[in-house]
Amino acid sequence: MRAPSPFALTATLVLAVVGGRLLVEPGLLGAPGGEVYAHAWVQWWHAQTLPGWPSSPGALLPAIGELPVIDPLPTALAALIGRLAGVEVGYNAWMLLGVVGAFLGGAFAARRCDGDPLVGGLALALAPAFLGSLASGLTEDAALGLAAVALALVGHPTRRGAVAAGLCLGLLCACGLVLAWAAAVAAIALGLCALLEDRGRWRGLLLSAGLAGVMAVPVALRHGERLSGRGHRGGAVTARFEPLWRLNPWHGVDLLSLVAPGSVEVGDALVRWHPGYLGLSALLLALCAGRSRWWLVLAGAVVAAPGSHLSFAGRPLGLDNPFAAVVDLLPLGGLINHHGRLLLIGAIALAVLAARGAARIGRWPAVGLLALDALLGSPIRLPLPVAESAPPQVVAEGLDTLSAGALLVVPAGGPGVHFQRPLLDQRWHGRPLLSSLNRPGLPPELGRTETGRWLGGLAYPDGPSAPETPRFPGEVGVLLVMEPYVAAVTAGLGPPQLSGIDAAAWDLRRRE
Repeated sequence: MRAPSPFALTATLVLAVVGGRLLVEPGLLGAPGGEVYAHAWVQWWHAQTLPGWPSSPGALLPAIGELPVIDPLPTALAALIGRLAGVEVGYNAWMLLGVVGAFLGGAFAARRCDGDPLVGGLALALAPAFLGSLASGLTEDAALGLAAVALALVGHPTRRGAVAAGLCLGLLCACGLVLAWAAAVAAIALGLCALLEDRGRWRGLLLSAGLAGVMAVPVALRHGERLSGRGHRGGAVTARFEPLWRLNPWHGVDLLSLVAPGSVEVGDALVRWHPGYLGLSALLLALCAGRSRWWLVLAGAVVAAPGSHLSFAGRPLGLDNPFAAVVDLLPLGGLINHHGRLLLIGAIALAVLAARGAARIGRWPAVGLLALDALLGSPIRLPLPVAESAPPQVVAEGLDTLSAGALLVVPAGGPGVHFQRPLLDQRWHGRPLLSSLNRPGLPPELGRTETGRWLGGLAYPDGPSAPETPRFPGEVGVLLVMEPYVAAVTAGLGPPQLSGIDAAAWDLRRRE
């Protein structure tokens, strides 16, 4: 029997190291404080309607209206698998496929650019920017390997290569708008470099751009409102110390985070992970790469990643970043909420450069450096965390014995409370939820009432006490309260109709 190749063994080992926790902890691959639950929920309600493809969850979350998914291709694949084998299997399958895809894409790009393919695959699959997106539950960024293949083919001298580049860039639009936009900008830069080297390549570049543009139009039309800037959630940058500066949860990356090794304790913080760390080992290997157009891509990503305001070690410097202003001037560039996501494209460039350096100094020393950095230097601890997806006991045993109507889950916000967690439990009870998809807290019309102020303050130590006569919106049939707040609500409403080890439920219509 033929022994497995070092390439196949390394790919398998990377997959095991990244997703190994799933073998002992059932759930969803990713951090509980990210957007794991919301993305898995989107995949679930699409799975229920296959082969249909609705643009809204309908009565499940009436307040949000239209919700065209940001990543229709990954959602369709995960939904199909999830319909057959369960939400967790579908979600995890796509994320793990993304790890394999990043390894293969990095290897392909490295080989195309005279680098060591094993090192290129390893560098991209273990890139902190990529692993941070996976941990955050950003399913649209799992297609990074496809972006690597697309960029490696830009400027290909043959017609077949030009067509492949255009197809890959076009498919990327159906995987995620931000990643596709960043890849398009990088493709333009790489295309101009290829044109300077050989002016005869303009036909192939035009063919690639035309194919990608035609494929992007249907996706863009589905997101017309988002791309127009309506409802854009840019927010204001506050001049305060950020203790999680290595993970850069808001807006842009900290300057020191780009080169400072070390892991991070997140605790129960509800944040996305956007680590800036490039990897000292990858940078050292890249220094041996020699001249390459990929340096331009890496430099562009790095100077734009800090966003509009510069900070160092978590402290604002009071300085503006002129390079972020250049990004904002590009078409749709002003819609980038977190400039640190541009480091995904920088990770492709760095993987190629590291692979070129490894081709000069030797494969196995380079592999050792990258592995050591991933285990000891990266802010993303491996294996990745797993978010528990089992429902509360009273939900699993069934809320169907209680009155019909919408479900209100509290606390809906506060320290350590993930307001998106109840979304995934909808697969068990199917009731409409009185909550928001993107913002913590109770709906404003309820939050302004005495009852709303009481329930909204449950997770805070100085929250108000229960009103003498709590009143709820007419559409709400059941109140679900999570521990350790059941006792406080029992004091205001009386004993629940259902109780379990982790939550209790009140039938609000039987109270009346």
